[in-house]
Amino acid sequence: MYVGHINLSTTFCGAGENFVGLVESLQQHGVQQYILVRNVQLATRLELVENVTVGPIVRTPVAAYCLMPHVDVVHIHDQPSSAAGILLVLTRAIPFVLTSHETTAVINSRLNHAACKRASGFISEKEASVTQYLQTYQQAVGSLRIPTMQL
Repeated sequence: MYVGHINLSTTFCGAGENFVGLVESLQQHGVQQYILVRNVQLATRLELVENVTVGPIVRTPVAAYCLMPHVDVVHIHDQPSSAAGILLVLTRAIPFVLTSHETTAVINSRLNHAACKRASGFISEKEASVTQYLQTYQQAVGSLRIPTMQL
């Protein structure tokens, strides 16, 4: 499985360490990963993980959308990245899953509401194990239905 990650958070704190831990755990399970982040410190730290590709630093969801290669599923890690997920699923048929944080439980904009409706899955950061992440990714890939034209 080829998983893309988008994280446009500007800080590298506890959530950043959790993100690095997830990437390392997925790598140990043989998951190929492509990562786009905004924070330079986070990118530098992720470049130390073997067999993980870290793309250029991105500042906007549109840049993340443009720079994401064709992957099986994209994991959106924060609210600012949700627009990239919507673009990927609508224009390139790449499903995305959202990390749900306690602070994102309230849908405070139309964009976030649309992202929640279009997401193929949700992962609770505090409760998830690597196995649950992998299951959610597999379900997202399996749930995407591309309409076919009938002649």
